[in-house]
Amino acid sequence: MSLINDIYNGEYYPAEQVKPDTELFRLHSGNAAALSEKLSEALTEEQRDLLDAYKSERAVVTDLYNMEFFRAGVKLGVRLLLEALDCHPEMTDMHK
Repeated sequence: MSLINDIYNGEYYPAEQVKPDTELFRLHSGNAAALSEKLSEALTEEQRDLLDAYKSERAVVTDLYNMEFFRAGVKLGVRLLLEALDCHPEMTDMHK
């Protein structure tokens, strides 16, 4: 099957497939989880609810940033491909 068909049929989820696999990522991910647990234990229920609401909003903001980064990356990739194939010489100045 083609990648286009996979995307259309909902069988390709780049956001679920991309995860840093480095020691640095594991270190900071573990640190963040430990700090979150420690903070949660130290807060009142009302403060935990507030923190959870904040985390939810930050997750939305992060997702929106990631979507724009993805869009910019795809656009850059297409521009590079077109330039490499010399399909549209007038597009070479699009980065300006």
